[in-house]
Amino acid sequence: MTVHALTTLGHLKEFLAGTQPVTCSVLSTKDDWSQWIQASVVKFEYLTLSKPQKGLVICYLLKISGNSRPQLTRLIQHSRQRRGE
Repeated sequence: MTVHALTTLGHLKEFLAGTQPVTCSVLSTKDDWSQWIQASVVKFEYLTLSKPQKGLVICYLLKISGNSRPQLTRLIQHSRQRRGE
């Protein structure tokens, strides 16, 4: 399974528990990472999730991106502003 195939919160739980093998490609630029995080926020409908579900998405983004939690929070806020929300 690839990172793109992780489409549900159940898939994220399996991935974070280490029971779901996943392959991913390396993004080289800061802009690529920002776009990937924004796409993930949209894909998982982050803004409509409950607080525990948002935490699950954050854990997933932390594990894949290697960013710190404050950096991710800023990137998510930035993606909200870019979408006009």
